[in-house]
Amino acid sequence: MAVEHTSNAEGMLIELDESLYPKDAIYGAAYVFIDRCYVKLDRPSPGRLSVRLKPKQGVEADADAYAGEFENELLSQTWRRMIVDENRQLIEQVTTAALSGAAGPPGLDDLLAMDLDEDTAFEDPLGIAMSWEEKYKKKDVPEASADAAGKSDSEPDPDADKK
Repeated sequence: MAVEHTSNAEGMLIELDESLYPKDAIYGAAYVFIDRCYVKLDRPSPGRLSVRLKPKQGVEADADAYAGEFENELLSQTWRRMIVDENRQLIEQVTTAALSGAAGPPGLDDLLAMDLDEDTAFEDPLGIAMSWEEKYKKKDVPEASADAAGKSDSEPDPDADKK
């Protein structure tokens, strides 16, 4: 049997087959109970782990309910472990990208180690070193456009007499 549980004055004892449940999943399931029970893990025989849950003072305990809750948590922890194992490569890639981005700009040693020669020293493929005026300079406006705007040289200036 994969999971067996017994109850006595010492609390509840749950024995598990370690080949079906990974040890870290058993530890994770036991951890959920430490707020209401004293937890003791033991190895009664090779390939078997036992978990003793003894309710803390003032906590009501129903052995069958605790056993069922522990088994459900054990399945949940085992499932989480399987998901992590299946997605380990993706998790590592995301973590590496996040940490490398959080490292900030290169340090002085990194900058000094860069191989810059006269051909590559002043390259600016993104146009960062270009001034705003240079990058967004206005195009020359032809005179036809000025005439359309009402500013022709042939029309007299109405304010010319007042000067």
